[in-house]
Amino acid sequence: MKPVISSDRNLDERRFKTILVLLRLGGIPLNMKSISKVRTVYSVFIIFCYYCTMFCLAMDTFTHRHQLDQAMKKLRVLMGMVLSLWIHFSLSYRKGELEHLIGLTDSFTWEELPTRDPNTGYLTKAGYIPIIQRFAVYTPAVVCIFHGTQSTVRIVLSHDMVFANWYPFDFSSSPAYEIANFTQGIASLFMACTYFGFPSLYATLVCVACSQVEKLRAALLDIGQTRVTSEQDRGAETDRLEGQALTTEEVSGHMQKQLNDCIRHHQKILRYIQVLEDTMNFPLCGLFLIFLSAMCFDAFSAITSWGDHTDVSQALAVYIVQTGCMCVYCWLGNELSEGVESVRDAAWGCDWVGTPVPFQRCLMFIIAKANKEFILTAGKFVPVSNKTMMNMMNQSISFFMFLLHMKDKNADNNQGV
Repeated sequence: MKPVISSDRNLDERRFKTILVLLRLGGIPLNMKSISKVRTVYSVFIIFCYYCTMFCLAMDTFTHRHQLDQAMKKLRVLMGMVLSLWIHFSLSYRKGELEHLIGLTDSFTWEELPTRDPNTGYLTKAGYIPIIQRFAVYTPAVVCIFHGTQSTVRIVLSHDMVFANWYPFDFSSSPAYEIANFTQGIASLFMACTYFGFPSLYATLVCVACSQVEKLRAALLDIGQTRVTSEQDRGAETDRLEGQALTTEEVSGHMQKQLNDCIRHHQKILRYIQVLEDTMNFPLCGLFLIFLSAMCFDAFSAITSWGDHTDVSQALAVYIVQTGCMCVYCWLGNELSEGVESVRDAAWGCDWVGTPVPFQRCLMFIIAKANKEFILTAGKFVPVSNKTMMNMMNQSISFFMFLLHMKDKNADNNQGV
């Protein structure tokens, strides 16, 4: 069935404005009612520049295949470009599903929720959403300014390129030199927008789901508090709600209405997270495979450059950035799974003993739904969880230690000879 796109685009634009602008700068016209010719030309141009730059970098890596340390340095950049390419491809392929998913957020509100937990003082998931929006603004801007500044200095002082690429023509003289650098600069913009745009979109969508789960839990607990408060008031002969005396039947009716609202809210959440899983599992599958490959390549690159402290430090920095991105994906996925599971406990703890049978049946319904485990996956087979993140880190570190052991063993054998 074709996804239904949100009718309230103004609300979506207001809530996701920063992220949508970032992705549109990266050539992904997401959540746009109509696409102008100028937008189409821009998208084709930025993608063309990126593909040309990536192809030339791949050829340059191939030409340095006999210089393993140089090839691995270039391969680190190439893996980052492959990651951005996959993000662009998967988002373009799932564009309709993403717009449908963003449209489903219209039925939720989180702006009124507290940004910090009153008991622990930690940020709530609703409190993370504005932080993610700021991250989507400042991080790409800082990266582009830093990269543009140091590239400009190298171009002016050393006649270098933005990326040291292979070209099938002489690019050392004008105007080929300027054109090559310009296309590489556009490719850098593409990388920054896609590399930071998708994690920001993913984190926002997951935090929306988590904030609604927190809101549902609070509403379920409030049902039990309503009953306790009414019983205490009756015991003190001050049973009043909104200035009117309430009977037991009226209290039960009020609790039933609250529970019915919670059930409807829970159904919306379940529908939303299922669409979230169906939409995100394909992009996340490719991302996880690329991240694992890149982390192993970083380990191999560090070993081939062992002794060169500058290059090893760069490999370590790239590894930290990659594991940091993995932490964002996996931690949020884990938080969503735990949050959905916690609804069951909140429903069970809403003081249902002694309530009318219809109320208990409705409560059993929401508990039964919450009992079904929800796990955000990558490709429908790898759970997006902290356990997966630790497994990937363990695999890459084990690979690094194996290579280091083999390098030391070969060095000992050479000394023996």
